[in-house]
Amino acid sequence: MFHDIIYNTIFYNKFDCPLNRRKIKYKENHLNKSLINYNDGYFINSRNMKLYYQKFFLPNKKIIGKIFYLHGYATNNTYWSTEICKKLAENGYCVYTLDYEGHGKSDGLWVYIEDFSFIEKDVSDFIVQIINKEYRNLKTFLIGDSMGGAVAINVLKKQKHLSSGCVLIAPMIKISDNAKPSEYIRDILIYLCDYIPTFPILPNNNLPESGFHPLVSRRVIYSNPLIYNQKPRLKTALELYKVSCEIEENLDKIDFPYIVIHGLQDKLTDCSHSKFLYNSSKSKDKTIKIYDEGYHCLLDGPFKDLVYDDILVWLNNRIF
Repeated sequence: MFHDIIYNTIFYNKFDCPLNRRKIKYKENHLNKSLINYNDGYFINSRNMKLYYQKFFLPNKKIIGKIFYLHGYATNNTYWSTEICKKLAENGYCVYTLDYEGHGKSDGLWVYIEDFSFIEKDVSDFIVQIINKEYRNLKTFLIGDSMGGAVAINVLKKQKHLSSGCVLIAPMIKISDNAKPSEYIRDILIYLCDYIPTFPILPNNNLPESGFHPLVSRRVIYSNPLIYNQKPRLKTALELYKVSCEIEENLDKIDFPYIVIHGLQDKLTDCSHSKFLYNSSKSKDKTIKIYDEGYHCLLDGPFKDLVYDDILVWLNNRIF
């Protein structure tokens, strides 16, 4: 009760309510004048929450495979991911997206991650209950972007059979040594999470534009009203810290096929972490691609067509 009064007085944002997030209409739509078929709806998860999903495919074209795109922290699928979904659909793939709990148009407090394993379970259940029931004889691949890379890794580490491989884009898999909190700070964070888990009070020095190449228009970057541009919530930050440490400690157990791509100029997730993943994992089918002038958001910017082509080559080589 006291927690709610303080939160609503100091921190409340209208987008904390999913009904308000669902009212958002985007002025620009990459699907305008496109032949791509687009379906959307809500998937009811095991916690009886409505999670917004989308499906892209090209009618009258043979479907060659299925792709499940997993977005990153603080964003959603309705805006930035649409272009890559369209590109993949034009090349014969049926593409699915899912806004995680608290993200985009899905239920939940805006970008609050109570338990990272909830996201992993929702993704696994969506594959089993939705994707696997369509085009049953075709392969399924995951594309994990930033935090979505952590989701993909943990899902496939536990249930490798759910996918034939994974594209990891600037994945969140490790905390830089100079960014790791001391045990004292970590213990304080854990203690505070018992009392004010949803409070967005942790420092955040990264503006949304820091993830993009300088040539990307600021208008494009800030045209997504559902990008979370506030300080991280306490429990969310703790969950991201915990899952990054977990993945780092178990990189040698990764054995599924993957390609990891990263920009050398990335200021949000360190490119060296992807190299560490590549050198540590025991996957027999693994590829790494580094873009010297690439930033964190590789799916937008002057090199996006090269990135799209590299992703498609990797996927197609495992389809045909």
